[in-house]
Amino acid sequence: MHDLSTHGPWRVLILDPAGDDPKWIIATVTAPSDVRAAVMLTNGRRYGDWSAVTEWVRGQVGSRVRLVPVTAIVWRIDREATAE
Repeated sequence: MHDLSTHGPWRVLILDPAGDDPKWIIATVTAPSDVRAAVMLTNGRRYGDWSAVTEWVRGQVGSRVRLVPVTAIVWRIDREATAE
């Protein structure tokens, strides 16, 4: 399991190819509480804790929300070491 408390901020590149308005998005997550370990089913292709995740999202956002699935491709952005 990853130590989610010490490795932020997290940055991701998102390709949202949907509809007539495809777009590239860079998102930064700065709050460690906005990152949560996922529970994956044994085949590794599906998540197993959706109800817990939706409760966590509501708690983080502070209100009721509607989670809308989108078709997206995501890359984690890692900084490369600088040469000295």
